Amino acid sequence: MYIFLKKEVTPDMKKHSIKILVVLFLAAFIATPALAARINDVAPEFTLQNLEGKTVRLGEFKGKVVFLDFWASWCSPCKQELPELNRFINGVKDRDVVVLAVNIDKRRPRAEEFLIGMGNISKRLIVLLDMDAKAVASYGAAAMPTSYIIDRQGIVRHVHFGYNESDPAKWSEEIDALLKK
Repeated sequence: MYIFLKKEVTPDMKKHSIKILVVLFLAAFIATPALAARINDVAPEFTLQNLEGKTVRLGEFKGKVVFLDFWASWCSPCKQELPELNRFINGVKDRDVVVLAVNIDKRRPRAEEFLIGMGNISKRLIVLLDMDAKAVASYGAAAMPTSYIIDRQGIVRHVHFGYNESDPAKWSEEIDALLKK
């Protein structure tokens, strides 16, 4: 190492170092879409199918507060969260709140089995399928479940990673505040 530090830096070495830095910068810049769903950013648009095969586009819900939840049947915290989310939306009186529960399982039957096991699912809980994981990737969700609360203008205002028993109370507070704006 001492020899390397004592070595004279040539113009070719400088050019090579600059090229490496440019490549690293571009790689970081290209990876930025994974961070597209940060608080105060526009929520990335997506189009997915629901369980009935109907195409649903996030943009259809502009003007409403959207609770967007990414979940999977193999996820232990999701097994706690999704029933709570189902109860939560049943308790929300305001029709300007939409809950989109996006399943990321590669196989649809796994999602369906999970939902059957839940029992009575609210008609207001819109289950979507993201089997190719494009929507979840555009949000950069690093954990399951990950939830995004999106305001009426389509801006991400809150992000929740994982699930805690105190989350439904936080969801209510955050959504109520957005409905008052």
